[in-house]
Amino acid sequence: MRVLFAVSPGLDHLYPALGLASAFRTAGHDVVVATAGVTVDAAVRAGLTVRDVAPDADFSAVFPKKGNREERTRMMRQRGREITASGVTPEIILEKFGTINDMMAEGTLRFTETWRPDLVVYSRLQGTALLVARALGVPAVENGYSFLREGDLPARLLPHLAPTFERLGVPVELPSVTPLYFAPQHMMRGEGEGWPMRFVPYHGGCVLPDWLAEPKRRKRIVVTLGTIVPGVAGVGSLGSVLAAADGVDAEIVLALGDDPDLEPLGTLPGNVRVVGWTPLSALLPTLDGIIHHGGAGTTLAAAHAGVPQLAMPYGADNWINAEIVTDAGIGLDLQPEEVDSGVLNRLLDDEALRKTAGALAAELAAQPGPDAIVPRLADLVG
Repeated sequence: MRVLFAVSPGLDHLYPALGLASAFRTAGHDVVVATAGVTVDAAVRAGLTVRDVAPDADFSAVFPKKGNREERTRMMRQRGREITASGVTPEIILEKFGTINDMMAEGTLRFTETWRPDLVVYSRLQGTALLVARALGVPAVENGYSFLREGDLPARLLPHLAPTFERLGVPVELPSVTPLYFAPQHMMRGEGEGWPMRFVPYHGGCVLPDWLAEPKRRKRIVVTLGTIVPGVAGVGSLGSVLAAADGVDAEIVLALGDDPDLEPLGTLPGNVRVVGWTPLSALLPTLDGIIHHGGAGTTLAAAHAGVPQLAMPYGADNWINAEIVTDAGIGLDLQPEEVDSGVLNRLLDDEALRKTAGALAAELAAQPGPDAIVPRLADLVG
């Protein structure tokens, strides 16, 4: 069987799909990733065959940076509050991804007309998959990467794709769509029918540095804001968190990617270690706690590792994810200015948090993985 993975530009769209892509390959199926932008190289480095369907596209123009950091932060938080209140992807996001899909549609369709996939798996906003699946008459599988169930998402996305369907001569109709959820049903929010599948955290490979390969000398907390927040809002909000770290008997690893602007943080305490880009999957086994922005992938990866969490929501679905952390009893939900040394010590020493986090990790590990889902998806093809 030939399986096409249609993935939007962005690591947060690609990484959640790699466990399933690997499972298909292990089961003997052919896999190609149709994507563009930064995701092309990332998919190649993950060992996959890739077709760049929009090599000349400028996706940054779809999400331009407007205003200064304070204004961008305010806009990010406002949109996040809207998503939290409604529990659905806003129309403005669907509109923007309609533009991204249009930029990628022709290249994707022309490739698939030659390669002829039997099944199309897609990151949930990559509507080119809906177009291709409808054009070829094959099933589509929506690969989830958030805790939101949105059963009507393909239907809501279709009007934003209609001009592209018409331009390429494809009937403006949905194919058969089967959603996959990346967490157990009790952790999901919203409405919709689908199949839960165990999440396989992936954050890229690396050569382990000495400090990460050797036994740690004291407890360790990592502080990360994902890939989006530092570029949009900067890292100045972490000042209070790092000030609280001074005097806490733990190593605080500041993992904000390569070349972040740390000037707003001033002089860092002696127990803070600044590292360049380091895969979260390499850090998690060594951690006693994690402080993050509330990203869905980060939240679930930490849950799989059984690491107590402090979620500090910034935007998008971050508040929903932070609520899941507290509802599950695996961590805390606070804003950076609310963090003091007592909070950090609780993250390190609260046995109730640690016990609940460990129990959830065991539950997650027992969920059906991609290897169990592949035969069910193959049955969709017939």
